[in-house]
Amino acid sequence: MAKATTDLQQLKGIGRVLAQRLKDAGIESCDAIVESGAEGLEKIRGIKTHAIPSILDQAKLLSHGKKTTKSERIEAIKGRIGGVREKVQHLAEATRLRFHEDLEGKCGKKLASDLARVLQTLDRINAAKLKRLKGAGRGLDKAEKRMDGLGEAGIKKVRKGLKKARKTLLKALA
Repeated sequence: MAKATTDLQQLKGIGRVLAQRLKDAGIESCDAIVESGAEGLEKIRGIKTHAIPSILDQAKLLSHGKKTTKSERIEAIKGRIGGVREKVQHLAEATRLRFHEDLEGKCGKKLASDLARVLQTLDRINAAKLKRLKGAGRGLDKAEKRMDGLGEAGIKKVRKGLKKARKTLLKALA
């Protein structure tokens, strides 16, 4: 395989086979990925649609040759923390609306406690001097994924999902 495929393999989500498919489609560099956009990448067999925005973002960074400074990466992580916080608050509101009668007793107190713990952990990450930026980014990704399916879940699954999300966030903080 040519150098173009190894250059494309630098992007997370693109392996050897996918790099070859991109090359066969005429997309041989990060610049070409940016030019083709989401529509062009969707036509390539094997690319997961949920991975396309990430691939495009990575390609944009590499195509411009722009190196981000540590402070810029920290600001990006802090912005993502705000997004996760909004998801938690939206989940809390949706859960209150769906289970307003069931939240009167012990179960409601436990759910409120779990929500407060997740928000406190997000505050701790926001206030911390992040040393492992990649780990923090991955932790935020995992926490978001864990909370995505909880909007339609029952109370017990919501609590369990929140606990797992918090555990993931604590690992990112370490």
